[in-house]
Amino acid sequence: AFDTLAFNVAVFDQKIKGFQSNIFTGTGFALANAGEQSTQGLEFDATWNATRNLTLGLAGTFLDPVYDSFPDSASGDISGQKPFSISEVSTSASAVYTFNFEGLDAFVRGDWQYEGPATYFDDPADQALIGDEREFSLFNASLGFQSDSGISVLFWGRNIFDEQYISVAFPTTAQAGSLSGYPNQPATYGVTVRKAF
Repeated sequence: AFDTLAFNVAVFDQKIKGFQSNIFTGTGFALANAGEQSTQGLEFDATWNATRNLTLGLAGTFLDPVYDSFPDSASGDISGQKPFSISEVSTSASAVYTFNFEGLDAFVRGDWQYEGPATYFDDPADQALIGDEREFSLFNASLGFQSDSGISVLFWGRNIFDEQYISVAFPTTAQAGSLSGYPNQPATYGVTVRKAF
């Protein structure tokens, strides 16, 4: 029944003239304007109230980005190449179950986020140094309780399967042929307590 399902979809074809690229080269930033960068894509999100207590969600983005014209980039002529750091596929899914426990409003939630392969650099030489493309699949979960007095307790875990990847990479300062990068946040767990006044 459609009274329990919500669905949105968007299809787009975007063109940007004079697209600005600002890339760290190891000794400074190179700012350049591409002649044109375009992206065709589709986005959707759906929410389904499967039962009175269970809500499921699904969302996705599918992109086809390209530098239509970029002859004077810091990496040379990269016309026809996909811009770095953009995944063609990104998806997420979630499930939330609400219930009552000993008079407390409670819920348990799980979500999954996936981002498909994406290069770290426009420059093929720099990308060849790092080898792999960035790709990740993250799982998060939480369990929460709230009392009538306004006290809430949340137990949570992020990246609970400890997926490891380099989130950002860049040429090392004044060291040609060397790269530096930042790792993603590791598996993290915690408890959050709040009081509403």
